Amino acid sequence: MGKRNHNQFIKRQKELERQRKASEKMARRQGKSTRTAADEESVNIAETAPEAEA
Repeated sequence: MGKRNHNQFIKRQKELERQRKASEKMARRQGKSTRTAADEESVNIAETAPEAEA
């Protein structure tokens, strides 16, 4: 078996990098949706607290 073509190596490295970036982006988006839901709840609680005191 001979060595693989260097161009194939470069192409594979680019493909792996693209997949890594895509997975990181997906994780950020999923984290963002769960984080915003928690933030909205904390904002609602903070807004109702001063109204209850008044």
